[in-house]
Amino acid sequence: MDDENPLRSNSENAPEVGPAQPIWSYSQSRERRSERQFSGHVRFLHGTQAERLRGELADVVGELLEWAAKQQSADHSAEDGAAT
Repeated sequence: MDDENPLRSNSENAPEVGPAQPIWSYSQSRERRSERQFSGHVRFLHGTQAERLRGELADVVGELLEWAAKQQSADHSAEDGAAT
């Protein structure tokens, strides 16, 4: 079943990269579940394609920050409601 998980990453599935494409990786240890590992390679873009992707990234980050603020607000509201 693990082979069906598209986020599963191991050295066999690592992309072939050249010296101009550095590899990044991140491991997340979790208490009750197995460790998560993410990796990829850096691809440098220039010009209009880079500007478009920067704009899309800025939009996504903004949406994530708004979502996180709403989650935090909802968590505090739940805590306040439970205390009364």
